[in-house]
Amino acid sequence: MEPFNSINMQSHPCYTFMQRMTNCIKTEEMSSRMCFEEIEDWYECKSRRKHRAFYNFLKTESNKIQLYSLPKYDFHTDTFKDGVLPKDVDAYFAKPVDK
Repeated sequence: MEPFNSINMQSHPCYTFMQRMTNCIKTEEMSSRMCFEEIEDWYECKSRRKHRAFYNFLKTESNKIQLYSLPKYDFHTDTFKDGVLPKDVDAYFAKPVDK
């Protein structure tokens, strides 16, 4: 069994998922079927496979469209404001130097 302490000697972030999984496995008769979600959550916490796949998907989609600015939330007016924009119109339509 692997240690469930982080580098700073606090409990590992996946420790709660491991405890849920082991409690479910101990209480259920058909643990392979009944504890599927708990086991899947623990594997996801350890491997981050789905997280990395989703992050890569978002990265490729955002690279397809060129985002010029991300809106910023203004707490005083409860609206979104434009972020930093290019200086002039040519900056919108000019291709980057590397392309």
